[in-house]
Amino acid sequence: RRRTVREKGALPNEQISPADGLLALIQTMAEVNVEKFYERLNKIHAHFVRHSESTWHGAECLSIDKGASDEDNQYLKSTIIHHYLFGYELPDTVVLLTKDGQCVILAAKKKCAFLKPAVDQVPSKGSVKSLKLLTKCKEDNNEANIDTMVGIIQGGNAENAEPLKVGVLLKEYKTNTSHKEGSNIAAWEGRIRNAGDIEVVDVAGGISVVMAVKDQEELDMLKKSSVLSNKVLKHGFVPKMEDIIDNSTAVTHEKLATDVDAIIEDPSKINLNVPTENVETCYFPIIQSGGTYDFRISATSNTDNVKFDVITVALGARYQLYCSNIVRTFLVDAPKAVTKTYDVLIGMHEACMKSMVPGKPLKHVYASAIKFLRDEGREDLVSCLPKNLGSSVGLDFRDGNLLLNSKNTVQIKAGMVFNLACSFGGLKLSEKDKAGLNDNSAIKSLSEFGLMIADTVVVKSSDGGADLLTKMGKHATDISYTINEDHDDGDDDDESEESDDGDRELAKKIAKEEETRPTGGRRSNRLA
Repeated sequence: RRRTVREKGALPNEQISPADGLLALIQTMAEVNVEKFYERLNKIHAHFVRHSESTWHGAECLSIDKGASDEDNQYLKSTIIHHYLFGYELPDTVVLLTKDGQCVILAAKKKCAFLKPAVDQVPSKGSVKSLKLLTKCKEDNNEANIDTMVGIIQGGNAENAEPLKVGVLLKEYKTNTSHKEGSNIAAWEGRIRNAGDIEVVDVAGGISVVMAVKDQEELDMLKKSSVLSNKVLKHGFVPKMEDIIDNSTAVTHEKLATDVDAIIEDPSKINLNVPTENVETCYFPIIQSGGTYDFRISATSNTDNVKFDVITVALGARYQLYCSNIVRTFLVDAPKAVTKTYDVLIGMHEACMKSMVPGKPLKHVYASAIKFLRDEGREDLVSCLPKNLGSSVGLDFRDGNLLLNSKNTVQIKAGMVFNLACSFGGLKLSEKDKAGLNDNSAIKSLSEFGLMIADTVVVKSSDGGADLLTKMGKHATDISYTINEDHDDGDDDDESEESDDGDRELAKKIAKEEETRPTGGRRSNRLA
């Protein structure tokens, strides 16, 4: 769950009576993790100083402005940065960071008290040299505080002919015009907007680059988050899907997604002992089948019933606010045209993972996907690729500055974590492709389908490549089901009819062993 200063156990609730206020402040107030705060602040500052003219667009100082808490947008960049630096969201707070290492924070009294332990513990070896807290002053509407901040960023160069470039989160800055009158953000940004000698530049990209490389604590959180996503899919979604298939139950995509979402929010439903306050869903699960597929993260699980053909499921869990993602496609009674294309998708996904070499640009991943398809003689699938193959993931689920597309020049670095999402959309299924299918197979009615797989992966060190964090199997033997026996499809492949029969008998045997396994675990007719 998002942690804000109003949350019980973090900072005192504003409902506390004045008489009990001081005692409550002492007893319930959390303190900022000083060591982590400076480690991460120095990481941002050092990169800012080294790359100010390029990545940071010539900014002379950074102004990270966090407005009111927005429950409808949990991935605001300012919110992400606050969790990264402070471990909590501090609404209506300005963090000012200058090139010469001065950090000034304008906030309400309780938030300043939360940050106070860091004031006298500035590390001597870091590039950040000082921390100054300015407490909100209602009497003069923050006039003195704002004057102090302007004086600090001007650094004695008030007569400079060139406008002073202040780095802001431009997307939020542009929408911050309706902040509550009297708030810290309204006072500070109002001064900036009305100053003729200040120019704002966007530094969201710089923040993204710095936060993309995860420290060990973050990697641990992401591994746990990935395990959660993996287990929810394997022990939550799959058994429910198999029950639906085995019993020919009519269940809507939306209902099944709701059931899966409930498992993410309460992992005890699949016997995982994880405190519910530490977990939440990244987005409402997306389950699709029946020939209509939208692989954008904005897609929804509709109210159509699940069809037993090509079923895709996308879900993401958040653990201690760190996001992970996993997508799998399940094939029911799939003809060879579908399974062969699926195998190509698997190969492309593996090629993308191998291409994640430190020093290469992000666009190298997309180029590697296209190269793989061409090398496999499947250039026809290039047009079926999405515009990007995922993005950096962490506290932010989808960082728009770090997309795995054909143009991104940001360099890959060890310790970066990505949601690698590979898909083919708008695939055609001809009558010839379906000729050998049983008339009862739902997939026989499809004329178009899509395939998608996604995993959370971490870039390894100098040897290159990426490691899987979401490890549920995705090869054809892991995701294929047979519920209706095929007719002879007359395929003119080199495989003989005898060989097909032998494979089918082996699949039946393995499926039977799965159903009668002494552990009591029940499975559908999963192919070997």
